Amino acid sequence: MATLLELVALGNLVKFDPDLAPSEFEDRKIYLFPQVCQWMEFTLPNLGSAWKIDTAPDEQVDQFLTDFCAGVQIAVDYGIKLLRPIGHGVWELKTPDIRMFGWFAARDQFIISSCEATQRLKDIPGLYNGYINQAVFRRNQLDLDKPKFVGGDRINDVVSNWCYP
Repeated sequence: MATLLELVALGNLVKFDPDLAPSEFEDRKIYLFPQVCQWMEFTLPNLGSAWKIDTAPDEQVDQFLTDFCAGVQIAVDYGIKLLRPIGHGVWELKTPDIRMFGWFAARDQFIISSCEATQRLKDIPGLYNGYINQAVFRRNQLDLDKPKFVGGDRINDVVSNWCYP
């Protein structure tokens, strides 16, 4: 069993390095599977906005993850959502065009196991369940110290500085 930092040192996870202003502190942490980094590097920049908004999906993700790490208030159901079935402890972080699936290893420490374009998730029935199952599978395979995730369905258990819109 290993800690998150040990898994980063081993290359099993990659820590997201937010571009914070000198006056900002990293209040939360994001870790990504290497496959997610590849998706963000090679696939994400080629996606257009399905909502025809000015901010490109890669810019949405970068801004969301940077704000998340800076501790900016996050809106339940708009920026973060617990996925069903609840017992699996799988959450999604959301931008208008991208969904990031994963779990909280501890409060304010999120591990992204996969990402997908929102429109594709809406177009392909059952894809959500596939990403939920994949998150559970990857979590079970990860040699992370127990408990591997924060269970339950209360937003306050997993993230600080949140609100209901």
